[in-house]
Amino acid sequence: MNEQIVQRDEKRKQLKTVRRKQIFKRLGAGAAVIALIISFLLLFQLRTIQVNGTDFLTDDEVRAYLHEQGEDGNTLVLLLSTKFGDYQLPPTVSSMKFHMVNPWTVRVEVKEKSPAGCAQSDDGYVYFDKEGTVLGVSDSAREDVSVVEGLDVSQARQGEKLDVQDSSVFEYIVEIQTILGRSDVSPDRIVCDGETITLYFGSIRAELGSGDPQEKAAQLPPILEKLKGQSGTLHLEHYGELTETIRFEKEETEGQ
Repeated sequence: MNEQIVQRDEKRKQLKTVRRKQIFKRLGAGAAVIALIISFLLLFQLRTIQVNGTDFLTDDEVRAYLHEQGEDGNTLVLLLSTKFGDYQLPPTVSSMKFHMVNPWTVRVEVKEKSPAGCAQSDDGYVYFDKEGTVLGVSDSAREDVSVVEGLDVSQARQGEKLDVQDSSVFEYIVEIQTILGRSDVSPDRIVCDGETITLYFGSIRAELGSGDPQEKAAQLPPILEKLKGQSGTLHLEHYGELTETIRFEKEETEGQ
């Protein structure tokens, strides 16, 4: 009887020892997890956001936008959310790529939308893309971007679309310049009232009117070559729609 009691007590002691070891192991594992979490939060605490590639947006505006999108101060969380999540881009940006410089620094490569043209305002030159979205305002006009006259940009706001009668007119401006560029022809002036387009080539004025300008623009290079030294207006308003005829209204100059 005494032996049975002794054996039972020994088993109880062994069970207590095993349970105590298991508890210590669980506590140790929990402490290790907590330590890893703390290290993760401290080591990958986002402190610096480097911004490259912007022309119209400022670095601070990009950083502010990231904060607005829920950037929570952790480098890995930010990188994972931008890579696998549905990350919304600013309206003036075509792409943003994120790179880890070190555990507390992220570099953002920003690619802004290409300007289709610009229009002069009291504050400078308002740049817009092919959809009419305002990209930003600059003090000067770029050599590779055409200045478009006639647009009302007095209420222009970055990220918002310009108010015009026909929003496709901005895409048409891009198409016209692309077509003419193939023949190394570039208009001196582009005038747009929000619906119709007029191009100026020296003393020649080309009225394209409204609607798709592709066929009309394609006719201009050979015609302009024939009209060198002359002044007047080319009427292409209805070309390709109602007529295949392009009328040239010649202006008489002094001495003729």
